[in-house]
Amino acid sequence: MHASSGTAAVQSDEQLFERIVALEERVSELEADRERQRKELHAVARENHELRSSHERLEERVDNTEADHNELQGELERAEASRGHIIEDIVDVEEQLGDMEAKPVGRDNGNNAETSKQHTDMAPIERISVMDTDETGIDVTPSIERAVSIFEHWEEWSDKTPKGRVLKDDLKTLLRTATGEGLAWRQVYRAAEALEELSKDRIEFIDHSRHGKMLIESLSARSGDCRSSSAATS
Repeated sequence: MHASSGTAAVQSDEQLFERIVALEERVSELEADRERQRKELHAVARENHELRSSHERLEERVDNTEADHNELQGELERAEASRGHIIEDIVDVEEQLGDMEAKPVGRDNGNNAETSKQHTDMAPIERISVMDTDETGIDVTPSIERAVSIFEHWEEWSDKTPKGRVLKDDLKTLLRTATGEGLAWRQVYRAAEALEELSKDRIEFIDHSRHGKMLIESLSARSGDCRSSSAATS
């Protein structure tokens, strides 16, 4: 009887020990789960913070983009208005040239008639260049005068390339030296735009993706109807 009671006590102790071990394992599992959940919560919190920061940066980029767009739109409108004024001035000069060349010439002025015919075959920039505007009374704006200066120095200032001639460097310095004026870039660009219009696109003013703003004259333009600008300086 006593031995049986001892065996039962031992079995009870073993069962208790097993339960304690099982409980400890369960506690360890719960602690591991708790640590994993804590890490997951921290990861979610970090991700949420990063998302908020990213959202704020995107909002700033949107605001900056809108500001840049508004600024560019304003510059475009100003440029279009400026070009519109230049075109109006050029139309006025061309009308003056047409009126002057349409004047009747006397029989004893055959040479003048021939010269007038030659002038009508030229681009407006060439006609202005070879004429004395003071004597003819043609009214030209400062932008057109600067365009004529670029045209008269074109062969000297531009670089020869396999595709034609290009002027992309130091235009502001060259034009300031030639005219003796303290010019801003906007004035230089207006002169370049006037040159493009008056040369009937023989010399084009473009905004290159790599080299920026430049004046170009293609080989096809040089071999076209317009005479070489060297004729204007000869």
